[in-house]
Amino acid sequence: MVNQRILFNKFLIILMILGLSSCDFTSGLNQDILIAQKYVDNQDFGKAVELYERVLKKNPSKQIKTKINYQLAEIYYLYLDEQVKALKYYQFIVDNVDDPLWQVKSLEKIADINFNFSKNYLQAIHAYQILMQVKPRLKNYDYYYLKVGEAYFEMGRYEKARGIFNAIMDQPTNPYYVDAFYQMGLIEFYSKNWDKAVEFWMEYLKRERRKDQVVKVKFLIANAYESNEMLKEAYNIYYSLLPSYPNPDVLRARLKSLYARRVARKR
Repeated sequence: MVNQRILFNKFLIILMILGLSSCDFTSGLNQDILIAQKYVDNQDFGKAVELYERVLKKNPSKQIKTKINYQLAEIYYLYLDEQVKALKYYQFIVDNVDDPLWQVKSLEKIADINFNFSKNYLQAIHAYQILMQVKPRLKNYDYYYLKVGEAYFEMGRYEKARGIFNAIMDQPTNPYYVDAFYQMGLIEFYSKNWDKAVEFWMEYLKRERRKDQVVKVKFLIANAYESNEMLKEAYNIYYSLLPSYPNPDVLRARLKSLYARRVARKR
């Protein structure tokens, strides 16, 4: 998989800097770039990063800077598992490359890193909203819209998130129509509106076919019942999940606790 990524990455870079070999950079600079690429081919990413950074300090042409910034971004994002460090390099592409394809690819990575790794949800929203403004509408538009809603949820801005997920639920053909019910359930759960959370999740279960998600949401429904002091209902769902839940010890602990609470009630 890693080798396939490297080959694909090299192909993209060749497309982006087509004609680079005819540029007026020194043979020494050219040699450094070739050696750095060889390090990438051999998966010696630390040495590649070090050499690429040295080349950048020599203030090469904009075209060469573009290639190196994209390479560094991909190395940090894909291979070194240091996604946040990739941000400034992707931003260089956004700011300096006119090709919309490369701007879109880099903005998607910026949004993903801010959402999933640095947890900078405002910056993620900013990147997704730029992508949503591209004309004609990009094929991932609905995904960007969903992620904006999820970012607002993560920030605790539930009314903003509700508006987005409600809009998605009004579009049965939207690829994230089912996901919106799940997200609305989460909003109500964290707002301690237990009945509403269960209502949304029940609607979600009518539409969801992925077994792992069904198990996950049933557990959440049981949790909502438990939080709402509906102990019998919570107990029954936890018990039904014993054969399929990935960590049955968690369920057994919940069942034991619920049993004790139900017994205490009857005293």
